[in-house]
Amino acid sequence: MSSNNLVYFLVAAMLSLTACGGGTTTKAPETSATVAGTGPQVSNTAPPPPAPPAPGANETLYVAHVVDSVTGYPIGGVFCSLLKTIPEPDYMRKPRRADVVHEYKTPKHGQYHAVVEADGKDKYLLIAGHGFQPFITEMGPSTPGGKHIKTISATILPMVTFVVRSPNGDRADEGVFTMKPAQSDASIGKRGGSSNVGTTERLDHLGEVTVNRPYGKYYMIVNDSKGHFRYYGIFDWNAEAAKTRKHKIQLPDESMARPDWYK
Repeated sequence: MSSNNLVYFLVAAMLSLTACGGGTTTKAPETSATVAGTGPQVSNTAPPPPAPPAPGANETLYVAHVVDSVTGYPIGGVFCSLLKTIPEPDYMRKPRRADVVHEYKTPKHGQYHAVVEADGKDKYLLIAGHGFQPFITEMGPSTPGGKHIKTISATILPMVTFVVRSPNGDRADEGVFTMKPAQSDASIGKRGGSSNVGTTERLDHLGEVTVNRPYGKYYMIVNDSKGHFRYYGIFDWNAEAAKTRKHKIQLPDESMARPDWYK
């Protein structure tokens, strides 16, 4: 065997071994693709969804038809997570892995389905991901041979990305970010209160976060991963602001004083 052939053989073997690796997350196979694009999309030409599988004697079937709240057409590209419990506000965008039973991104036909073990406990479907303000739908208890089928209306919202830096200029990775409608609310500063659901989440490892909000005026509350260097601000989210790809937030050297709107 020539040296060139030997090198080709070794490279091919290494690529083959790399391709053998796999993830551990269970996902249902997609039966149709969404239209090219990065976000969820409404379709009036979607194929009919496939018939979901029948649950076994000790299993439960959950089916959700995700449709546009305006047109009623199915939405493809919706990230759905079937959960054991309702997440805390900080984890509405990305729930704790221990709470996730099954996850799946809807194909063009907009149908989510999962067959899970019947443990007799309630399950909840979280719709999150880019394009949506996270929200929960109660799906019912997982009983032996049970079937739960629901139609869920959702609204695709504009997306905005923020980059947050610590006082020293580094990215504020894993910081806590809140962006909520600017309105009179006595519980706005109450951490974990119902007013925070869907408005508070973690920054990623680069100190960035992408959120989905209708245009309007918003209160901003941001701090680092340890709750330090708290920033308060007001953000006008509109078509002009949407022209900026990423909005920057600089955390102060010391936590700001609470503004009047923070109760």
